[in-house]
Amino acid sequence: MTEPDLNQLPAAFLKRLELLLDPPARAAWQRAAARLPMSVRWTGPPGQESRGADYLKEHGFDPHPIGWAPDAWTLPGAARRSVTGLDWVRSQQLFVQSASSMAAVQALGVQPGHDVLDLCAAPGAKTSLIHRRQEGRGILVANELSRARSRRLHALLSRLDITGVEILVGGGEHLGRSHARCFDRVLADVPCSGEGRFHLSDQATWSNWSESSIRGLSRRQTALLQSACHACRPGGEVLYATCTMAPEENEQVIDRVLSKADPHVELLPVDMDIPGRRPGLQSWGGVEFSNDLSHAVRIQANEIMTPFFMARLRKVGSV
Repeated sequence: MTEPDLNQLPAAFLKRLELLLDPPARAAWQRAAARLPMSVRWTGPPGQESRGADYLKEHGFDPHPIGWAPDAWTLPGAARRSVTGLDWVRSQQLFVQSASSMAAVQALGVQPGHDVLDLCAAPGAKTSLIHRRQEGRGILVANELSRARSRRLHALLSRLDITGVEILVGGGEHLGRSHARCFDRVLADVPCSGEGRFHLSDQATWSNWSESSIRGLSRRQTALLQSACHACRPGGEVLYATCTMAPEENEQVIDRVLSKADPHVELLPVDMDIPGRRPGLQSWGGVEFSNDLSHAVRIQANEIMTPFFMARLRKVGSV
């Protein structure tokens, strides 16, 4: 297969890519940037997941189970248009969702009865999966800054017949005050530069990328993560995630929150066997990070997932 041309991407990004990834990992990233992996999950009746795999096989697909997501499959070589045209996808018994998005919810460790906040929720795929993992028990609050995007979130939940989710519209940075110590789990899958979702056939996916925008995003992400930690109950957990490779938006954000100790949180291992898994970086650009960043997870592009970052934090103490 002809390797995709990277010359159209910003030179500064390509320079950073060489520092972050070894040659095999860069080649894997190029393949993913040329054709993003496809995955779907079962949204039909619980306990009938095998029907989803059987349906996909009957329609000429080769579904591969995702080990850490028993109700989901990857579809190697499948074109998005051919998948979204399936009757069961249109009726939402099968739902197209990136494996990275599913991984964030899985790492969050939602259990029935947990009260959960999805801090940056739209378009709603992760919110819907959190709801499924709650099994009808526990409060679920979904927050979104944009009113237009919140309407998309509401529409998606309606199509999936999901009710009882409280949708808030506003900056997630403020929820740590208004909803302090309210949740057992908080998902902070924050807005980012999206380097893991760059697609070489779609210039819009990287047109807003710049090193200055990364710095601005990093400041906002730090505020969002601090807010998420304040909204979490003592002993509860926050899952911080991005779909970018930029250390300023990943390890640097976690390091800042750990050093501020406001509130006091600790990093926990992410116990998931994911292809392409690497530990968090210990330094970047001459800045040293906490040794605890080894608990964070960088996912390099592979046949299942595009690049992704996750860090699992537990709130310590009584405040």
